[in-house]
Amino acid sequence: MFFEKIRQLTLLLEKQELEAPNGIVSVQLYSELFAAYLYQNDLSNARYLWKRIPPNVKAGHSELDQMYKVFQCQWNNDTAGFYKAINYDWSKHVSELMFELKEKMQQETVNLIGRAYSSIFENVLAEMTNQTPDMIDEMCKNLNWEIIDGPRPRLILPKHPPVDKPLVVTAEDQLQKLTDFVSFLEN
Repeated sequence: MFFEKIRQLTLLLEKQELEAPNGIVSVQLYSELFAAYLYQNDLSNARYLWKRIPPNVKAGHSELDQMYKVFQCQWNNDTAGFYKAINYDWSKHVSELMFELKEKMQQETVNLIGRAYSSIFENVLAEMTNQTPDMIDEMCKNLNWEIIDGPRPRLILPKHPPVDKPLVVTAEDQLQKLTDFVSFLEN
């Protein structure tokens, strides 16, 4: 739902940029579009947007510069740097989007850790997800991950989420469906 809203917003902002006189729009539009690209993980379009923003517009706006730092961290898969860069006092028109981006990134990282790791130290998990030890205890409890008692950093054993098995369709089934479809069209 939220992703679809952002996709529609992106289309609207792109249209406004294309229809702008002289091809130059307000800083607010550039920052909203940049934030929307970051949220959608559309890093190629974010990169090209950054290149087409006029240098004089970039020069006077620290928020755009901070968004570029967030972009660079996403581009380089630097999660620790990402959390440092995204912790910024964003303006009203992009604050919700940047907050949602941070939440989405945390959730994706937790899901990836659950699928990829059989064990992980608490301090590594905290750095990868930008969470405090109390938040990690709560998250592990909610996900039914086991925390091995002992000195800090404790060892965490993630439970792998259930894997959806892909629907396997045999060649014979596909041929039968195609035959039925062609037969339907002919009759």
